[in-house]
Amino acid sequence: MSVEVKTHRELHGKDPAVGYEWDAGNTSPGDKEPGRWTARRDSDNWVLLFHPVDGNEHVIRNFEPTEQGERAAKTMALKLVDVAWGREPREE
Repeated sequence: MSVEVKTHRELHGKDPAVGYEWDAGNTSPGDKEPGRWTARRDSDNWVLLFHPVDGNEHVIRNFEPTEQGERAAKTMALKLVDVAWGREPREE
């Protein structure tokens, strides 16, 4: 199933402030590393992050500080949620 990812500007008519964080979802119950994925707008870029329940956030990837970068970060975050839930194959 394909989901159309909308940017903050498309949803709210303005760019997000630095520090804005979009929550893509959590790992499935019983996952070996429980946590959640988010995309955050930093001053220089969009950052895809993983927040483990019992640890510090991990930077997965940086994206351009544009609407295209925002859409790419959100799309990748949703893909990782799908992998965690077994809806997409996990790459080894």
